[in-house]
Amino acid sequence: MTRILRLVLIAFALSLGAAGSASANNWGPFGVRGGFSVDRKDHGAETVEAFASYQLPWSLRSKGGWGVSTEVALTAGSLSSGKDCGFVGSFGPAFDLGNPEFVELDLGVSIAILSRDRFGGRDYNGIQQFISHAGVIYHFTPAFALSYRFQHMSNAGLNGQINPGLNMHLFGINWYPGR
Repeated sequence: MTRILRLVLIAFALSLGAAGSASANNWGPFGVRGGFSVDRKDHGAETVEAFASYQLPWSLRSKGGWGVSTEVALTAGSLSSGKDCGFVGSFGPAFDLGNPEFVELDLGVSIAILSRDRFGGRDYNGIQQFISHAGVIYHFTPAFALSYRFQHMSNAGLNGQINPGLNMHLFGINWYPGR
């Protein structure tokens, strides 16, 4: 529980800094999310992370708000499995398809860095990883949303050795400052 509280505080602090800048309307959402591995063979892997997005200028929306927008997503959090726990951070592009006043499909790919390559007896064969995700964001109000994402992390076979991968279900709370 203290990990979640820390991440909420980090996300809140990041959002205050962005809200005070001249380009604050480009930042958001901010939030926290956490989840668990799909497969039992992943030794009960769990993750908790804070996230922030920077909205890019390329979007295509109808007058009703339906369309596509682009962003750069940043995350920082922890990955744990068994008694092992470490840092995981990511950075990469994402696309939101739908209406930001109702529901959106969230798609993206990121470069990720782990603080260790072994968790719970499982070797991820390197600290450099790639994360791809697909998810849904449901907006309750203009400023708050709940999200679900299915996420896959692997080394993409770049080192020519094992590529175990990790599939996860993640649930989040999104905050959109300035809306």
